[in-house]
Amino acid sequence: MPILSPIQRRAPGGRLLVAGMYVLLVVGSVWMVYPFLLMLSGSVKSEVDIRHFDIFPEYLYNDLTLFRKFEAQRYGQLDMFTAATRYHDAQARPLYSFEFLPAPAPVAAAALRDWNDFMATIRSWPRHFLQFGHTFGYRTVPEMELEYRHRLWKAFPEVPRQEIISALRIEAWQTRTYQTVQGPYAPVYQELRQTASLRYFIPMSVDGHFILTQLQPIYGSGTNAVTKLNAKWGTQYPSIYDVTMSRTPPAHPAQVKDWWEFVQKSLSVRFVKFAPSLRPAYHDFLKAKYQTIEALNKVYGGSIPGWDEIEFPTAESAIAAFSDLEGFLQTRASPDGVSLDSPDFRWRQFLREKYDNNLEALNQAHQAAHGSFDDATMPLLAHDWNILQQNKKGIIREYITRNYRIVWDYLSGQGNAFRNTILFCVLNVLTALIVNPLAAYALSRFQPRWGYKALFLLMATMAFPGEVTQIPSFLMLREMGMLNTFAALIIPAAANGYSIFLLKGFFDSLPKDLYESATLDGASELRVFTTITIPLSAPILAVIALGAFTAAYGAFMFALLVCQKESMWTLMVYIYQLQQFYGTPIVFASLVLAAVPTLLVFVFCQNIIMRGIVVPVEK
Repeated sequence: MPILSPIQRRAPGGRLLVAGMYVLLVVGSVWMVYPFLLMLSGSVKSEVDIRHFDIFPEYLYNDLTLFRKFEAQRYGQLDMFTAATRYHDAQARPLYSFEFLPAPAPVAAAALRDWNDFMATIRSWPRHFLQFGHTFGYRTVPEMELEYRHRLWKAFPEVPRQEIISALRIEAWQTRTYQTVQGPYAPVYQELRQTASLRYFIPMSVDGHFILTQLQPIYGSGTNAVTKLNAKWGTQYPSIYDVTMSRTPPAHPAQVKDWWEFVQKSLSVRFVKFAPSLRPAYHDFLKAKYQTIEALNKVYGGSIPGWDEIEFPTAESAIAAFSDLEGFLQTRASPDGVSLDSPDFRWRQFLREKYDNNLEALNQAHQAAHGSFDDATMPLLAHDWNILQQNKKGIIREYITRNYRIVWDYLSGQGNAFRNTILFCVLNVLTALIVNPLAAYALSRFQPRWGYKALFLLMATMAFPGEVTQIPSFLMLREMGMLNTFAALIIPAAANGYSIFLLKGFFDSLPKDLYESATLDGASELRVFTTITIPLSAPILAVIALGAFTAAYGAFMFALLVCQKESMWTLMVYIYQLQQFYGTPIVFASLVLAAVPTLLVFVFCQNIIMRGIVVPVEK
């Protein structure tokens, strides 16, 4: 019987009531779908924009948001970004979060052309002049680290994926503690580095490292810092981030003190050049340390015939050679004969040669106001913006798919996770379709005197949450020696009170004439059960099978409790573990992927599910 009669529906009050019901339904549906859309949107984000609560990721249509994500992935850490780009705000303070990075200031077209011409030569630079970007991220796996991981898996197929350590460090060539990838993984990393596109590389800035590691600890940051520095150095820098180093020791006593302390104690000797006049002193230092040339060759892994043939280390020299050169540098009492070489100095030299040392021509072309060629800094922010604009579609595509690729790589590399989950789901469904129908059939067909008491007892189990019985079940399974087996996962949930109650009610509604006819024809109870009851109960059995599948597929707490051995873990346990290593966006991606099998089951089995819901009601 309808709630409203046709006449009431046509009345204003009835129409208003119907409209209100539709509004409530729409609001309810939005209220249910909106959280899922937020999760779906968050699954293609990163730590930079995960706090933007929008159902359509902003970086898909906002270049500034995309640029912030790009810079976070490119540099990996804020200090590396600041050292390279020298970004600072109006109060001469560094960036404290990529979320608040503004768009780069416009750069003259001539300056960008000069920079592109300069960058065309980087393949001939020493390896340590370029930082390999996109290799480090906080609670994520950047693009190049993900590619490195795949190449390792391909190069070492005999090694289990979970045992391959594929994490990369930022290439901090300017520091003395950094060492590139060593051991059996080194050839894979070097091949990746050599074949990667130039857009993944960042010119190393010795100037920026000097500012962050030498000047800031002494003078601080902000407007007060540059005031103290200018007073001590006799300069007029607008901010501490505009300071540039001299290739050779400066003439000013205060400048040379800071310059020499940085070179002698902090800067990697890869960027330090030594005059030929220092070779005899270097040879004496090595003689005092190794005594014999044979001992030196053993450490260096070389075959140098004599002390006089030893040269200063080059980019490809052994790590021990650079360590000795650092020791030699620390023994020097003055910076005489020492100079620097880095992309910063080569950029300025490039400009000098192009504009024939004509500072006015440089300022006019670059629309700048440099006081000298030494004031020209590398336009890395504008360079990064151009890279983003030229590769925008590919970068967006990579951001949309990366979190899902990370999750898939993680789960597919966890040994038996997929096998365990599939077996658990199949066995749990089969057990539910055998045990529950048999129990319900016995209660419905034979009508025992204690049947309702048994049914009440089964229904009473629904009054207690599953967590209440987990510890007793664990103790029983341990006593029976069944831990870390599929039996431990399946047996405790083999009989379900609600399923038996539902099946008994459905079996009671089936026509009794069918059972009487089968009995007169001589059919056994097993034959009656398999040929009459089960076929007629297909809809309700489908609902029970679906419930058993979702329970097994989503099991986590009990599955981890009774199967603590990692070889028995299911996907849900690994997804929980994934949260300990990765950030919220990747966790969202894992939840979306985990929902796919259940979603497919509901999509393809919705007719059976609806029949299982409607038919019992009609009966």
